[in-house]
Amino acid sequence: MEGLICLKTSRSGCIKGVECLEELKEPTVLTVGNFDGVHKGHAVLLEKVLKRAKELGLKSLVLSFYPHPIKVLSHQQAPCELTNLWERAELLKSQGMDYVVFIKFDKDFSKMPAEDFIREIIYKRLKCRHLVVGYDWRFGYRREGEIELAKELGKELGFEVEEVQPYKINGHVVSSTLIRRLLHMGRLEEAQTYLGRRYYIKRKVVRGEGRGSKIGFPTANLEGTENLCLKEGVYAVRVEDNLLAVANYGYRPTFEGKKKVLEVHIPHFEGNLRGKTIKVEFLRFLREEKKFSSVEELVKQIERDISSLSGLG
Repeated sequence: MEGLICLKTSRSGCIKGVECLEELKEPTVLTVGNFDGVHKGHAVLLEKVLKRAKELGLKSLVLSFYPHPIKVLSHQQAPCELTNLWERAELLKSQGMDYVVFIKFDKDFSKMPAEDFIREIIYKRLKCRHLVVGYDWRFGYRREGEIELAKELGKELGFEVEEVQPYKINGHVVSSTLIRRLLHMGRLEEAQTYLGRRYYIKRKVVRGEGRGSKIGFPTANLEGTENLCLKEGVYAVRVEDNLLAVANYGYRPTFEGKKKVLEVHIPHFEGNLRGKTIKVEFLRFLREEKKFSSVEELVKQIERDISSLSGLG
């Protein structure tokens, strides 16, 4: 993906599959954050970056981190993921950013003092000449850095720091935390309000256990879905923007599953999707996952789930 860069900062190197650079050549207008989900609140911040970049004749850049810092520093408290690395990068690029830069977040990088982060990463390596950040931005070792420190350093180094206030819809601050909570409750339409689009993922289809095919409902099993921000259950979905389907997210209790997976059944589809990356867009939560007393009972329920797709268009 053009403009997608991993900035080399520590002995652990760069993120696999992403172009690795030591520093940029061109001056930038820059913003920093996790940007999980790339929701409407993020869009306001990014629009400000694009506006300033146009005014100043500079490149626009968004800096993010992967994996999520909490996953490295306190794994048990890490939130579920709205987007993986590639989904997030694609969404950020779709906003019109010139560069999307990720730093591979690890224990070494987490120990960087706040002042060094501004001087070495933001100013020297990423050529920041105007910094746009959210109202609650913190940075550096143990989140010791506050916006006032960034402003002081900006005056010394020669860049301005612009603070953006929270964006609200229906009285609620738009945040990744809010959207995660809504998805966990199966409230897809409300989540869509704050995301600015239907929630979707793009993941590779991998080999499953073949149980779906044995009972007449072959499924596409998607890779890396153990930590999705979704309520366990059955969904009406759209695959690749044009195929209505049903998806089950959870442990498959009828078959004593031990690991959460997302399985998608596309009625009347005869192609082979294994190894391909597909888009799955979540339209409606249909029902909670449950353990059926027999496979026959499960089959009847799946048939009812499929019939519920009529009228979705």
